[in-house]
Amino acid sequence: MSGLPVRRFQNISLQAVAVLCCSASLLLAADKPADKTAANESPVQAVKPILNHGPTRLPAASKFAELDAAKAAKLSETQANAVNQIAESLKQADSEVSQIQTGIQKAKQQIKTETDALKLLQQQLKAISEKKSDDKKTDDQSDESAEAAKLKADTVSQELKQLEQQVKMLEQSLPEKQKQQAELKKQLTAAEKKLAEQKTNESRFQEFVKLFREQPPAADPSRIREVAAFTHSRPLYSCKIDSSGNYLLAGAQGSAFNRWDLVSAENTELLGHQSWVRRFDISHSNPLLITGAYEGKIAWWDLEAEHPQPQHLVAAHKGYVRGVTISPDGSLVATGGNDCLVKLWSVNTAKLIKTFAGHEYQVYNVKFHPSGRWLISGDLRGNLKQWDVETGELVRNFDGSAIYKYDTTFHGHIGGVRGMDISRDGKYFAICGIGEVSNAFAGIGIPTVILFDWVTGKRLAVMTPDDNFKGTCWGVRFHPENDFIAAVGGNSSGMIWFWKPGEDKPFASEKVKSVPYDLDFHPDGLRMCVACFDKTARLYHLGPETPAELAARTKGKDKKKK
Repeated sequence: MSGLPVRRFQNISLQAVAVLCCSASLLLAADKPADKTAANESPVQAVKPILNHGPTRLPAASKFAELDAAKAAKLSETQANAVNQIAESLKQADSEVSQIQTGIQKAKQQIKTETDALKLLQQQLKAISEKKSDDKKTDDQSDESAEAAKLKADTVSQELKQLEQQVKMLEQSLPEKQKQQAELKKQLTAAEKKLAEQKTNESRFQEFVKLFREQPPAADPSRIREVAAFTHSRPLYSCKIDSSGNYLLAGAQGSAFNRWDLVSAENTELLGHQSWVRRFDISHSNPLLITGAYEGKIAWWDLEAEHPQPQHLVAAHKGYVRGVTISPDGSLVATGGNDCLVKLWSVNTAKLIKTFAGHEYQVYNVKFHPSGRWLISGDLRGNLKQWDVETGELVRNFDGSAIYKYDTTFHGHIGGVRGMDISRDGKYFAICGIGEVSNAFAGIGIPTVILFDWVTGKRLAVMTPDDNFKGTCWGVRFHPENDFIAAVGGNSSGMIWFWKPGEDKPFASEKVKSVPYDLDFHPDGLRMCVACFDKTARLYHLGPETPAELAARTKGKDKKKK
């Protein structure tokens, strides 16, 4: 049972993806850790936030809003062209259907006229044949008249057959043309609807551009609201937004990895693994994605390819790959797995460089320090190890055992380092999981985040919800500006929590429709995504509301009152 995903205990035992939150330069002290002793002292609850500078203005958010608006405008233009093309095709189909119907009508009218003429000729022939005369000359004239009438009748009869064949062919072609016409009408309706939606989307992005130009926005968790949802066919367990802000990426219960365009919502499936992709990371220096799967393999992908294919597919660990992190300079990738090993790979060659051995239990998470000099790994029992990337030496241990328990009744492990992140400035790092477990079988415990000081290794706070919420904290992230820490988790229901660094209780929280297993911040610092068990990746906004959003919210409140 040790280290395996235990659905009986708490949904499915999974980890949160550790993301490198971007930031400015590091303090020299951050590269100089304290001695190699473990930090075993009791957690110290900070009375005041470590960083109390208030919300940070995010001028870069305007750039991302402008990029999104430009992209949305381009999509609207493309869709408008598609509408025009379909409209032209429909116009042509309408003309063809009308021509066929007119042709049928004219042919039928001509058939009626020719039929009447044929009847007259037949009557003439009958009259001639019945007329008798003793005059040979008259009889000869009658024979000539009869021959002429017969010849004309044959001609009319042949023309009638041709007209009837023409009508038959036209009537046979009409249903197919009408079917094409009906399909084009449906396509036009759908295309016009999509155009209207894209115009609305474009307008929404333009509103953010205008809003952010007036004043650089700041992220405020009290304003959190869902702004988009991306659905999949399987439960989602990991997510990340790339540094360009173009894509939301997610791994699911299945071998397909998902890449959603944040503006168009188009989904591209990356196929190459044969099992769940639980961990992945994205390079900040180039559009490179590296995924790790439960089959024990890691794969390299060109993130911006139209239809990405694995550039490398490497057998990395015996058992699950549970952790993947790319170094800040993009040259190295570290992985951790069920074989209790941490491995260092060359990004360029996909060759193994070093193996770090020292964990006695499955490695659940790995993360590069922003300096690139250090690597930290966490395992099933909450043991945290800091490694020197260049020498491969173990530098020191950290104690994260508060998020682990061995259940003596069921003889199973529960907990571990489910999520991990390091602040952009490299001064703090956080891990998360489940603490104070009272019922391992039902997964009943308290979602817990442990905050550490990087330099001293000291535990600064144990952060938990301020209510009686039970479950596991699956993912944790520092806001890019270190204004707050966000975490997600749940059991039968889901939550997002926000803490000021160093405070033990959240200052804001948000209910989620399903249990979220991972989260990430958009590089604009205003948006964040969560990967949920109900097969949905949700995008939230923490910035100021646009006039349209305010109007919609007011309208919603008025409806509730009625």
